[in-house]
Amino acid sequence: MTDDQKTSWLGRALMAVGVSGAAFAALCCFAPFLVAGLVSAIGLGFILKDSILMGLLVVFLGIAGLGLYFARRKHA
Repeated sequence: MTDDQKTSWLGRALMAVGVSGAAFAALCCFAPFLVAGLVSAIGLGFILKDSILMGLLVVFLGIAGLGLYFARRKHA
C-alpha cells in the first residue's frame, strides 16, 4: 500500500465519521423527538442538551474537514 493510498483511505474514513457524527448532532438539535427515545434507552440522554450538541457538531465538522484535507492533498 503506497502513502497516497493510506492517506486517501484515512481521509475517507475521517470524512465518513465526521459527516455521520455531524448529521447525528444536527438531527438531535433540530428534531430531538426523533432520536430522544433511542439515545435515552442506551443511557446517553445527557447529550440531548443543546450546549453539548453544538460542541459535538463543531468537533465532527472539524473531523470531516481534516478528512477532506487528507483525502485531497497531493504529495509533491
